[in-house]
Amino acid sequence: MQIRISQLFSGGKLPLVIAAASLSLMAGAETISVPAGKTVKMEPGRRFEGGVLVKEGEGVLDLTGAVLANDGLDIRAGAVKFAAGASSAVTARFLRFDVRETRPGKKGPPEYGGSGSQFSEFRLYRGGKVLSMPKGAKAMNGNPSMREGPQKALDGDLKTKCYFNPLIVDLGEEVTFDGYSFVTANDAIGRDPRSWTLSAGTEVGGDMSWSGIGSVQGFDAPKERFTEAGKIFPVALNDVLPVNYPVTVGVKGRLVLSGASETLERCAGEGLIVLENATVDFAPQASFSGSVAGGGAVSWRK
Repeated sequence: MQIRISQLFSGGKLPLVIAAASLSLMAGAETISVPAGKTVKMEPGRRFEGGVLVKEGEGVLDLTGAVLANDGLDIRAGAVKFAAGASSAVTARFLRFDVRETRPGKKGPPEYGGSGSQFSEFRLYRGGKVLSMPKGAKAMNGNPSMREGPQKALDGDLKTKCYFNPLIVDLGEEVTFDGYSFVTANDAIGRDPRSWTLSAGTEVGGDMSWSGIGSVQGFDAPKERFTEAGKIFPVALNDVLPVNYPVTVGVKGRLVLSGASETLERCAGEGLIVLENATVDFAPQASFSGSVAGGGAVSWRK
């Protein structure tokens, strides 16, 4: 069945480059064909679900910022490109805020250094403005009835706090944001987050795969309590492919990774992977037998 590309988008004109592409749906698969010499760039946040996404044609399909929640990617011809950090916004439903280090402080009161991490609220931003948490947002870990559990980071009440790590959130819907922050809790400056990672999650085949979108080292939060961290931390998609996402690079296909740092667990095929200042780590279960070229680093785990 043939459909028009304009049916896939709403709320704006399409780039002229897209008009050169054709797209068809087959049973269990979605096929995008891009003619030689042409490039199709999908809008950031474009979500793929259902069967395998098949790339045909000698042109380039740029999937930077796409949400891959489908059964995999099959590059049969031409190139599929992913660029890390190219978008100032990330669209995600699942988030994981993992505190790795807290502020150095005395072990006992009033600082309680080395006794875990805490904050009163976790916040998302877009265009410098704080976003309201969706009504369906909930913590995926911890007991909802916990007095200082992860749910308290989402309740909008500065008088409650999340004394729990990591914070794993199901926003209930996809949210597009370009920054995040947190608010200090009521006490114990030795529990303020100092180093952490923020990841966006994708559900693939019943499993959750996490991609890093933010990492901070050695941040000094305000010592004042019930206070915003003092800055909005930007997000950038550095791990562009979910770790367990199936990717097949056919003998006539190319997977182009720009600025990315990837672990490939389910990568197969005999084609070409092109690195543009990127790193790739092939997990033992990967069966890729093609070649890797370009600028970057490659490691193979046995």
